[in-house]
Amino acid sequence: MVSGILLTIFFLWLALRNVDIGAVREALRHANYLYLIPAMLCGAIGYCLRTLRWELILAPTKRVPFTRLFPVLMTGFATNNLLPARIGEFVRAFLLGSREGVSRSLALATIVVERVCDGLTLIALMTVTLLLFPIPVNDPKLELVELTAMVIFGGATVALIALLLVPAPFLALARFFLRPAPRALAAKIEGLLESFIEGLHALRSPAALARIAGLSILVWLAEGGTFALVMLAFPLDLTRSEWLAAAAFLLVFVNLGIMIPSAPGYIGTYQFFATLALGAFQVQPALAVGLSLVAHALQYSFITGVGLLCIWRLGLTPGKLGSLAAVGGRGAAPRPVVREAEAAD
Repeated sequence: MVSGILLTIFFLWLALRNVDIGAVREALRHANYLYLIPAMLCGAIGYCLRTLRWELILAPTKRVPFTRLFPVLMTGFATNNLLPARIGEFVRAFLLGSREGVSRSLALATIVVERVCDGLTLIALMTVTLLLFPIPVNDPKLELVELTAMVIFGGATVALIALLLVPAPFLALARFFLRPAPRALAAKIEGLLESFIEGLHALRSPAALARIAGLSILVWLAEGGTFALVMLAFPLDLTRSEWLAAAAFLLVFVNLGIMIPSAPGYIGTYQFFATLALGAFQVQPALAVGLSLVAHALQYSFITGVGLLCIWRLGLTPGKLGSLAAVGGRGAAPRPVVREAEAAD
């Protein structure tokens, strides 16, 4: 928690150190906020598409309807806004396991598949943008973010493919390292690993994989629409091609940047990576900061607002989310919380 706060302060300092705060206020004062209405609609469409994609990833092991998955997904995203260290992913896995009777390690595996799909789609989008549109400014920091993302998600992809195609060596290696452990603990960990591998089964079908890839593209086109519309609210003085390229860069760099563990809500990392992306198109720092604040506030309020409604619908309270994440990570379930969530249905 302390390290997250320190990272937030550091990235906020990086984003604001050379910015005229008075100019930021002027940019916010003259923005056309009517564009936020369709921008929020794009965001809503994006989270509906995410739910459909999760439903498809889960389909080989458990068919869960959209209406039951959507509140779980939004609860997880809202938890990431309210609590540190992205523990919303564990909350999602816990709630899915409790409500639908699937292993929580399997549920977590499907979320890992989501995240890898997101990372690969963002990298592909960035690559296409660089091929189609010239970037006015070459910034070494942009190249570093691109390279880091490629290494992380490329490595994750290779690991998932290996687990999917040849799981036996990984399980044998796990058994070797678990030999000194008590038999009950070793059996439990091995069972968790097997459930995790089972959660990757959607990737075995070429047709399902193509649909997952297609939905991933649609998810990020909808998210990109949110950024593009927010950009129209500010006088950025960009050509149409620059506007499209800048929207793509903003989408990619913000979403890669907020993967860094920081304070709840991604404060600091969001602003720094947004200004970094827009700086490649020579957008004035004050306009870039103002735009990042508006885009961040829009997304935060939408996700948290809808998520809190879903938390209430599931019979939970924000105070219970941290304990759910801890329990979800250990693989155990506190029965009273499960009964409340089930009673909400």
